[in-house]
Amino acid sequence: MAALIPRRPEHGNVLEIPTPPLQQAAIFIIFFFTALAFVTFSLRAYTRLRMRTWGLDDYLVACAMIFSLMMIGPFYMYIKLNYFGWRQEDVPPFDPAPGMWWFYIAQIFYNPILAFVKASVLCFLLRLGGQKPGVKYAIYFLNTFNALQAIAIFLVATLQCLPIEANWDFALKADPNTKCVDNSFHVIISSITILTDIAVTALPFWIFLGLKMPRAAKIAVLGIFALGLAVTIIGIVRLRGVIRLFYAQPTDADPYHDITVTLSVVEGNIAIVSASAPALRPLFRSLLPGLFGGSSARYGNANKYNYPHSGSPYVFSGAGGSIHAASAVGGTHTTNSRHARESSMGRRGSIRLKNLRGVSSTSKSGDGGAHTECRSISPSGSEEEIMTYNGIMRTTDVQVHFEGSAADRRRMMMIRNSQRLQEEEYEDEQARAAARETDAASSRASSDLKGGVRVQIEKGPL
Repeated sequence: MAALIPRRPEHGNVLEIPTPPLQQAAIFIIFFFTALAFVTFSLRAYTRLRMRTWGLDDYLVACAMIFSLMMIGPFYMYIKLNYFGWRQEDVPPFDPAPGMWWFYIAQIFYNPILAFVKASVLCFLLRLGGQKPGVKYAIYFLNTFNALQAIAIFLVATLQCLPIEANWDFALKADPNTKCVDNSFHVIISSITILTDIAVTALPFWIFLGLKMPRAAKIAVLGIFALGLAVTIIGIVRLRGVIRLFYAQPTDADPYHDITVTLSVVEGNIAIVSASAPALRPLFRSLLPGLFGGSSARYGNANKYNYPHSGSPYVFSGAGGSIHAASAVGGTHTTNSRHARESSMGRRGSIRLKNLRGVSSTSKSGDGGAHTECRSISPSGSEEEIMTYNGIMRTTDVQVHFEGSAADRRRMMMIRNSQRLQEEEYEDEQARAAARETDAASSRASSDLKGGVRVQIEKGPL
């Protein structure tokens, strides 16, 4: 940029140029969609930082947002200086070089936006973890292809004409010694971008196809996919405009009374909104729990995954904040406290842990291990229900802690102590019952032995 700024052609104050209605609409479009993307990204950043789940995908979409903000200024100057939205008969004589200089800068900022957005979406899919090998290889392939494509397009767009001044100086561009890429370059890169957009949009369908999802999660996912398809549709319309610009026969249509150029801004910013939408679910769930709800209490009330009469030893108690789980020793499940388990299952807010399909509770290898799934909502607000079965698992280290007033902490401590006392009483009762059973068995065995001896003595020898 430091090398390009001194080469910028001089131009007048754009604020003194009148703004006809269609140009006003074009300016509104580019600023509105940029503001929409910025607000959506800000909400995403707030949610991720608040939930402490900021990751690589957030850094990537942040880079896309930075390039979008840097692109808005050059596009505004390009629209104003080249009189887009004007009637041809009202356009005064002007030098297009200043506007083309700004358009060249906008091209440099535009190309990385979609690349960063697609990389962010792919990294987000990797963050889910545990995908089938085919899905994981597809993500790696698309991420590598996207990165290489972004680097190649950036270099070609920056050096599309040598000397560089030929990008905005038409007289220099007409010089036989000037080298420029063919116009087909713009058509090819737009077509490849659309193909990668379709691949990235279709990949989540591959992941989530056939999975059982709550209605709220299904609506949210379909809405996100609809935004991704909108980016693809905008890209196709933009490609049609590029082809018409370079290859269509001259017509009587007014070349200035057209604001198709704004589609580049719309496409990039809608892509940012689409990539940020999944991270906003925790925020929407707190504002609209009826639509985006998915708490453990909700599942418990619906009794979809909470079975009060089930014999499953895997229960998470939301009320007590503890996990009661069975341990498999020698292929046999033993529980520390059946009473605590059954009481926790009956309470509102309990979550049942299920064995995964196709995995027996006793490991074939004899180690007694078992894989389980937790039908619950993760702290990050991701829908864990859609990440079960079908070869998809998410492994999470869970640390349960409570935040609140001293009274809340004392109350939780009392609940824990009460549960501990119940467990100890139950264990003592079990031990006493076992001892009584042992004594009774010994007494019966002794009685049987004495009876046998007495009969033998009475019969005597023949």
